[in-house]
Amino acid sequence: MNLMKKDMPNKYLLFVDICSIVISFLLAAWILYGAITKHWMNSNYGIAFSIAIFLYIAIYYLYDTYSKLFKRGFLEEMIAVIKINTLLAVALIVVMFIFQQGSTYSRLYFFLFFMLNVLITYIFRQYFKVLLLEVYKKSQASFKVMIITTSDQVSNVLHRFKNENAWEYQITYLTIIDKDMISQKLDGIEIKADLSNVFEVAKQEVLDGVFVHIPSNYQFEVNLEEFILKFQNMGITVDLSINTFGLQINEKVVRQMSGYNVLTFSTRIFDEGQMVLKRMIDIIGGLVGSIITVICGLFIAPAILIESKGPIFFSQIRIGKNGRRFRIYKFRSMYMDAEERLAELMANNEMDGLMFKMSNDPRITKVGKILRKTSLDEFPQFFNVLKGDMSLVGTRPPIEKEFLLYEGRHKRRLALKSGITGLWQVSGRSDINNFEDVVKMDLEYIDNWSIFMDVKILFKTIGVVLFHKGSR
Repeated sequence: MNLMKKDMPNKYLLFVDICSIVISFLLAAWILYGAITKHWMNSNYGIAFSIAIFLYIAIYYLYDTYSKLFKRGFLEEMIAVIKINTLLAVALIVVMFIFQQGSTYSRLYFFLFFMLNVLITYIFRQYFKVLLLEVYKKSQASFKVMIITTSDQVSNVLHRFKNENAWEYQITYLTIIDKDMISQKLDGIEIKADLSNVFEVAKQEVLDGVFVHIPSNYQFEVNLEEFILKFQNMGITVDLSINTFGLQINEKVVRQMSGYNVLTFSTRIFDEGQMVLKRMIDIIGGLVGSIITVICGLFIAPAILIESKGPIFFSQIRIGKNGRRFRIYKFRSMYMDAEERLAELMANNEMDGLMFKMSNDPRITKVGKILRKTSLDEFPQFFNVLKGDMSLVGTRPPIEKEFLLYEGRHKRRLALKSGITGLWQVSGRSDINNFEDVVKMDLEYIDNWSIFMDVKILFKTIGVVLFHKGSR
């Protein structure tokens, strides 16, 4: 989990506060004058509004109203809002005094503005906290964490995590390493593993990171470095709360987590700015691709229905980032009994390992062959990109049956979102007949990922689609 991600709501809160200022300015004008544009767009009031926004941004960062946001109760939040608005009022008065503009503005207007802004900012902030703590935290998008600790420490760890009111991660389950407590619950969180099965459980569950808290007097039964490396090989981030020295592991940072000083280990710690840019590209590409999909669908849908009865779209549960289940969409290219016939065709599988590939698959319709040759069957996945289940560029999302047979090291190929295209797809996928080669390419993509690499793959994908390379 990146430090920049934790700081992002700071900027979002500033945006929320600025929205409150805008609404308060407009509402004050409407209440006093019965109109908004005439007075609020007046040059003097427009200048005052611009100055107020500038002053608020400066005060916001100097005053640091955000750092304890999620620990403040209702009354404490109201006091914080009053304080920052008082500072804004004083700063605005000083500016007006310096430029001798005090008589230009209505004192009643600004009094009403500040009263409204205190109320509206307070309400918006409460909803902002609810959105992060009650909605985002419990959503699929939040960072899913497993706590690994001992039976005598687990209650204290959970208590500290709860008191932090962290918005960015959710504790999904516990691992107790010194006692068999599997299937028990503490504070509503299930204990799912101990040392004997922790990696098997981590492989199967949705898991982005683990938090390891081992008391200094506990004799850990396994090599700590190997323990961390096994999680890293799955693409799972490790936060260690003990003072640990001499671990020869790349990509580690020191940070705080719920009051603990931790070392964060990961095979790759991604820059949050680049990840945000990747998501912006996905949204733009997803919108354009979805429009093209709808247009193409007007011609593809009748062709599918004429040849074979059944739905236009094929949907299937796939495994995405760090084990998240999602439903993928494609234009249907197979007969309706394709899943039932798979078992009898397994003997013809041309792929070594946990994937199925077959030349001249009899389950594919005539229309389906054209769709696959042109990659048009993949276009509905642009809707998955818009939803956030997938990215334009990523790794191939496996079906659930394949995923359940993965070794721990295979799960690391799911450390980034699945993609419509990827390094494997533009590297002659029809010539690759070994699952381990697919994994190798996926890990090469993850370990070397950058925005430039995504752009390069996207351009290569266009060439692959136009010249029908690598598709069957």
